Amino acid sequence: MQTLPVLAFILMGTTLFASSAEADDEQRRQLACSLCDGLAAQMSGEPEQPFIFRSFEPANGGSALHPALENTGFTYDNAVALMALYGCQRKKEARRVADALVLALETDRHYHDGRLRNAYRSGPVIPGKEGMLLPGYWNATSNSWIEDGYQVGSATGSTAWGALALLMAFEETEQPAYLDAARKIMDWIHRSTADPRNAGYFGGYFGHEPTPERMTWKSTEHNLDVYAADRWLARLDDGGDWQHQGDSALQFLEAMWNEGEGRFFIGSVPDSNAPNIEMSGLDAELWPLIAVPDFRGKASRVIEWTEIHHGVDGGFDFNSDRDGIWLEGTAQAALVLRLTGQGAKAKPLFKTIEAQRTPGNLVYATVNEQLSTGLQVGPNSTPGDFKYYRLPHIGATGWAVLAALDLNPFVGTAGQASNGKESPCPQK
Repeated sequence: MQTLPVLAFILMGTTLFASSAEADDEQRRQLACSLCDGLAAQMSGEPEQPFIFRSFEPANGGSALHPALENTGFTYDNAVALMALYGCQRKKEARRVADALVLALETDRHYHDGRLRNAYRSGPVIPGKEGMLLPGYWNATSNSWIEDGYQVGSATGSTAWGALALLMAFEETEQPAYLDAARKIMDWIHRSTADPRNAGYFGGYFGHEPTPERMTWKSTEHNLDVYAADRWLARLDDGGDWQHQGDSALQFLEAMWNEGEGRFFIGSVPDSNAPNIEMSGLDAELWPLIAVPDFRGKASRVIEWTEIHHGVDGGFDFNSDRDGIWLEGTAQAALVLRLTGQGAKAKPLFKTIEAQRTPGNLVYATVNEQLSTGLQVGPNSTPGDFKYYRLPHIGATGWAVLAALDLNPFVGTAGQASNGKESPCPQK
C-alpha cells in the first residue's frame, strides 16, 4: 500500500532536482551572455577592424589608471577574451582579436622570429610605420617616452596563450593564417626558451630589444601552456614535431608534482629544475587538472590542498597568504571544479562572481582594493611588487565566461564533450 506514495515522492524529488539543475544552468548561461555583452561593448572602431582590449578599465567613479595601464592590452587577457567570445559564438568580435594577434606577429617593430610581446597598444589596431604599436606613456618629468620592461618583453606563458587563442580561432574559422601563426609562435618558444640541459621551458625574456634579459626560472603554468598548445597542434598538424616538444613540458610538469603534499610546485628556481618551495600559485595548482589528461586523477588531492592553502570565504586567493579574493582565479576554480565532477563546490563561487560585476558587465580583478601575489614584475624590481587592484578586468571577465560555459581553454571548442554551434547567447 506504500509503494505508490513512495514512488511519487521519489519522482517528485527527481523533478525538483532536475528543475534546480536547469535553473543553475540557465543562471550560468545568462552570466556568460551578459559578460560577453560587456566585452563586446568595450570594442570600438570599424566592425571588422583588428582590436586589442585594454586589460583594465578605470574603477567606478572614474579613478584614473596608472599611466602604465592606460593604453595596455595584455596578450594573455586578450587571448582569454577571444576564447570567451567564441564560447558565446560572438565570432565577429572574436575574430577582430585574432586578426590583431596575427598582425602583432607579422608587424613587430624589431622582431621577426615568431615571438609575441606581453602587451600591445589597446584599441582599434592601426599599424604605424614602426609596426604594431606598443603601450607606453609620456613622462613629463623626465621628458621621455616610457615603456614597461615586462610589457615589451615576451613571457613564455603569455606567448603560448596567444597560440592557444589562435588555434581556437582556426578551429572556428578554418582560416589557415591562424594555424600558421600558432605554428610560428610555438616554433619560437621551442627554439628560444627550451632548457638545453633539463626538461621544460624557461620563463622567456624581459626588457627591450635588441637584448632583453633571459629569465632562467621555469614556471609550472608556462610549461602547462606550452604542453597544451603543442598537444592541440599535434591534433591539427601531423607534419610537425609537436608531440615531442610538448613531452618536454610534460616532463617538467611531472617533476613539479609534490606527491607528499598532493599539489604542484609553482615552478623551479633559476638555472635548475629544483622546485621553488617558497610560494604557491593558484593557476599552477588548478590548470594541470584540466589540461593534462593523466593529471585528472590527482584532482581530489590537489583541490583539497588548494582549498586549505588558497581558499578564502567566497573564493580563492592567488597565493597562500589568503589576503583576499582573486576573481580571475576564483573563476578558474569554478571551471576546474565543474570539469572534475565537483560542481556543487562551484556554486558559491559563481555567486561571488555575480556580485562582483560592474554596471558595464565586466568582472573586477579583486574584491579588496588590492591583492598581493608574492611575484615580482621584473627581475630587478621589489619582491612581491606584482599586485592586483580592484579594477574591471578583461582577463577575469573572460575566465568567468569560460567557467559559466564549461569551456576548457586548453582543448578549445572542438575538444569539448559537446560542440554545439548554436549560440548560447542569441543576438539582440
